[in-house]
Amino acid sequence: MADTKKEEREPLTRSFIAVAIPDGIKNQLSGLQSKLKRAGADVKWTRPDGIHITLRFLGYLKDEEVAKTQEALAATAKNFAPFEVEVKGAGKFPERGRPRVLWVGLSKGEKELETVFARLEQELIARGLGQADRPFKGHLTLGRVRTGKNTNILVEYLDKEGMQSFGSFEAKSICLFRSQLNPQGAIYTVLKEELFTGTGG
Repeated sequence: MADTKKEEREPLTRSFIAVAIPDGIKNQLSGLQSKLKRAGADVKWTRPDGIHITLRFLGYLKDEEVAKTQEALAATAKNFAPFEVEVKGAGKFPERGRPRVLWVGLSKGEKELETVFARLEQELIARGLGQADRPFKGHLTLGRVRTGKNTNILVEYLDKEGMQSFGSFEAKSICLFRSQLNPQGAIYTVLKEELFTGTGG
């Protein structure tokens, strides 16, 4: 019985796997958010220091699952070489109707990231960590729209940024992040980083 209680009390780690982006691009995206805020829409904005390219959200993991995820990360990263990613363009989900998510896209590197995601899926599934509930879509989330207030103005502002480039960088690694939720917004901490050390996917 004591063992069962201990297992029930085991802390869980809210986790995801992502590619980090450099501060220079985060600053560019912060500037974009400032422009979009002028629309006066009801949006929960992503903190600029927390913007990243998500590959796979994992949910709440036990310690042993975190360890297996780190193994999958290492097994994936060794198969890929660094590659260029360009952050460019802005849009919304869904494409029609009232927006729910505001994002910026990728003009370079999305195919490579799709390949990394596919290999990562294989490694996670092989370790009993399940399958992703949605396919990979290369984007960075700027904010989530909460109500319909001023969304028509927001979409107009967003459309003006449709083809803007926010910078390029070399993706050199993938990271396992811990996500800690609080009223001011989630705080992300890198638990493990694995460098791309291979010659291709």
